[in-house]
Amino acid sequence: MGSQTAFYLAPKMKRVAPVSLPRPRSGTRPETTAIIPHQQLNQRPASRIIEILWTESRTLPNVYARESRMARPGTRALCLSAERAGGSSEAFIDGPEFCHLHPLPEGSLHLTLPAPYRQLLVQLGWAEVHPLAGAGSITDALVMIFAPRDEEELAVVLHCLGVSRDFAAGLF
Repeated sequence: MGSQTAFYLAPKMKRVAPVSLPRPRSGTRPETTAIIPHQQLNQRPASRIIEILWTESRTLPNVYARESRMARPGTRALCLSAERAGGSSEAFIDGPEFCHLHPLPEGSLHLTLPAPYRQLLVQLGWAEVHPLAGAGSITDALVMIFAPRDEEELAVVLHCLGVSRDFAAGLF
């Protein structure tokens, strides 16, 4: 995976933190709904890829899983323990939840990301802003990351998931 590295000041860390940036996503953007539920409608992943995504996501430090209260049944949420959730309220979807993975056949994720990284991922074709982001109780940091279609894309999605976890931990 050809990537670049950019450096952002992580204010709570008082140092510059490197963030690896992915290449542009190949092909066209998937079709999505512009209403709730916000869903990816095509470019579906293989079940093997989503199982790897789910298994790897649970290895992130201090993360635990539960069913999401903000998405349809069967949607798995990733949460940070209270003692590790040092991010601002914009880094969370619902309570300790910073990400949820939509069940097959969809395979996309909703997660929160810091502004510069979020904007770049949208420009590179990996994400789109949630249609309710910034409205009411929905954080403006919420995006949909498109389902990975292969192992190379899976690596990018896992990287984004790690950035979201660090955002929720207060490292940005």
